[in-house]
Amino acid sequence: MSSTWRNLVIGIFLSTLIMVFGVWLIHSDIKSQNLKMLHQQHIINRNYIQEFKNTQTQVLMTLAHNPDVCRFNAQKSSNVSSLFYSFLKSDKKIMQLRFIDTDGNEKIRIDRLPDGTIRHTPKTELQNKADRYYFQEFMTLNQNTVGFSEFDLNIENGKVDIPFNPTLRAGIPVYHNGIKNGIIVINYYMDDWIRQLKRSNASAFFIVDSEGYFLVHTDPLWSWSKYHTVPKKATEFFHLSPSLFVPLQETDYRWINDNTVAFSLDLYGQKLLALYQPKVSPNELLLRRLVQFGFIILLSLMFIVIPLIGIIRDNFRRIEEEKNKNEAILIHQSKLDAMGDMLGAIAHQWRQPLNSIGLIIQDIVSAFKYGELNHEYLKTSEKGVMEQLQFMSQTIDAFRNFFTDDKKEEPCNLIEIVNNIHTLYQKQLNEYEITLEILCENTFEEIHPCQNEEEPQKFNLNSHPALIKQILLSLITNAKEAIISAEHTLQNRTISLTLYTDSDIFRIDVSDRAGGMDPLITERIFEPYFTTKEIGTGLGLTIAHTLTKRHLKGNLIVRSDMEKGITTFTLTLPRYHADTEKHTL
Repeated sequence: MSSTWRNLVIGIFLSTLIMVFGVWLIHSDIKSQNLKMLHQQHIINRNYIQEFKNTQTQVLMTLAHNPDVCRFNAQKSSNVSSLFYSFLKSDKKIMQLRFIDTDGNEKIRIDRLPDGTIRHTPKTELQNKADRYYFQEFMTLNQNTVGFSEFDLNIENGKVDIPFNPTLRAGIPVYHNGIKNGIIVINYYMDDWIRQLKRSNASAFFIVDSEGYFLVHTDPLWSWSKYHTVPKKATEFFHLSPSLFVPLQETDYRWINDNTVAFSLDLYGQKLLALYQPKVSPNELLLRRLVQFGFIILLSLMFIVIPLIGIIRDNFRRIEEEKNKNEAILIHQSKLDAMGDMLGAIAHQWRQPLNSIGLIIQDIVSAFKYGELNHEYLKTSEKGVMEQLQFMSQTIDAFRNFFTDDKKEEPCNLIEIVNNIHTLYQKQLNEYEITLEILCENTFEEIHPCQNEEEPQKFNLNSHPALIKQILLSLITNAKEAIISAEHTLQNRTISLTLYTDSDIFRIDVSDRAGGMDPLITERIFEPYFTTKEIGTGLGLTIAHTLTKRHLKGNLIVRSDMEKGITTFTLTLPRYHADTEKHTL
């Protein structure tokens, strides 16, 4: 063999060897990347499962420590039934909520039917669950311990629901004075939970139980394969040995085939396998490699792109800074306008005490002239003057406290805030025969004057009182101008501030009866420079909306009923900001 042919053979051999080695490297790299990606996805899924567990554990702990539940009496169960109904209504994942006594008898059972209707189960339909495995397991739990049953299909009266209804049960024992008097059991609809789990996966996702049956599968015909007319195992789907589907240790993984990896999955104590198949096609993998080669070209372009990005970023920063600066100027201007309104309110407040002091002085001069001035007369006059001066001083204090440092979040009370506004502003409203009424409602059922509020501390919150006052003053001024322009009769010249409280939010409704607003106006009411007034900047409500959203982390909306002639601005505020630690009330 000539040297030319020998060199050719050696070249072909080396080239083949390099290509095979390169393919092996690429294959190993793809497999390593897939494993890393799938492991990260598995961690996300475990966190999702743990988050559900933590949330529902807190729900069960709350129910188990409720005084009415602890002192449960079958003859006086209405409070517990109402409590269970509220929890069921608030969480659509809950299918059933029950109180079962220590003998396994259902005492209360609230069901969510497939059409979403919530139903109190009559006593005649209540069952004994003493022979069910989950009852026996939950009865062995210690106080303040939450247990979860196996992830399974729902069974009623010994039969599996058709169509299949994936269910998870959670339970907690209920104690009173150290004595266990029953358990609370929650059944969860898990179908939506499974769909959400599938959607959150970038790969095909399966769950296999310890016997090798599918619980979750991308093909519905394979899900819950144990309960099919002809049970089918994962070995039949993958055509692989059963040994590949035995449970794993918590940190282990196993390649089922070149494209499927299995991880251990602890589903509330149930040892399962989670299988993942990447949804990346060969063409997409090839594209990834082409991207790697294209990276070299991209790197050379980066020397041009990076400086260009820097220029764009600097320009964007300048634009953003200018925007924030202009916004700060507008907000400051709005605050000055509000202060101007307050100064006008003080002028109205001071007019009467100044007149009173003048009359007292004239009376003293007259008494001196006619020889009636003595020590007792001076004492009485002094008392009258001091009362008027004290009133004027209180007005100044209220004004000074009206605009505190609006950047500082501090404990405050909504009733005090609105009463402060009422004190300063009502006199000015009286000039237009307008009444500002303050109402409270803390059960979302009954409204009454805030002066009759028995528990004003329910309206405590951590927020920015100065900003709340500024926003409310803007809304009241807007209502006042609407009433003046509408020229309604006296009985309609009322502005109502109604305070509502819930566990996590407060709501303040500012309502007027000035005829309502056209829907086209309400749609644009918070747009900058939009106004229906002949003289107006169109920024007052825009700034109020911006302050509510950005600084108070709340919301400001408007509703108007032209038929009833009522317009209501609703200011919603959180009881706690995101950066404020929430304590149990």
